[in-house]
Amino acid sequence: MNNIMALGNIVLIPGYMTDDRLWDDIVEPLQRHGAVLTFAQLDRGESMDEIAEQIIKNCPPTFALLGFSMGGYIARKIVQRIPERVTSLILAATSSRADSEQQRRTKASAADAVSPHSYNGLSNLSLGHSLHQDRSRDPELLQRLKSMGQRLGYDVFVRQSRLDRNADTELLAQIHCPTLVIAAKNDRMRSLLESTELQENIPDSELRVIEDCGHMIPLEQPAAFCEEIIGWLKNRQSPERN
Repeated sequence: MNNIMALGNIVLIPGYMTDDRLWDDIVEPLQRHGAVLTFAQLDRGESMDEIAEQIIKNCPPTFALLGFSMGGYIARKIVQRIPERVTSLILAATSSRADSEQQRRTKASAADAVSPHSYNGLSNLSLGHSLHQDRSRDPELLQRLKSMGQRLGYDVFVRQSRLDRNADTELLAQIHCPTLVIAAKNDRMRSLLESTELQENIPDSELRVIEDCGHMIPLEQPAAFCEEIIGWLKNRQSPERN
């Protein structure tokens, strides 16, 4: 393999109640292109800031950073703290908006409604809403999502459900590393407008839209997701850009 074109270090940050199994379908293609992957965990920390600090402890000296959904909020906090170490940023199915009051209440109510004994992962109704409408009852996808929530467990569910996602739109102009924003056309959780807001406020960033896909891009359209990531990272390395 030509080492000049190897993708190098990539830190992957999953989203709400997902773990490193979220990336199962994209690991091999990324590694085939020379990626050295670090899987961030979201099971420690009482705030977004604390989670970001925990992730930084395990990051390589320099790296590309991929944040999915809630992980996109955390990824931007990492860029704010150590911008000199982040060589490029990929934000997938995420936003710079704060949670609405209704979203906060819904998550808090969900946390209050279960106990350590009754918790068994997120409900199929909730999980189905995160998928393309035509796949909202897909048993394989639902089980993959539910299993991640079950592995993370009750304590992580309560902590993540109570995290504050504060708006950081006014800080986006401070991001100066190359940035790619990836949206899903049929995302029912994060609108295309929210992705456009990220792209318009981050200097020189680019936007890609994955067709026929709901919120869970890495599970629903892993090939298209990989194609965008690999193509963009390779383009950043091409001689005419150096």
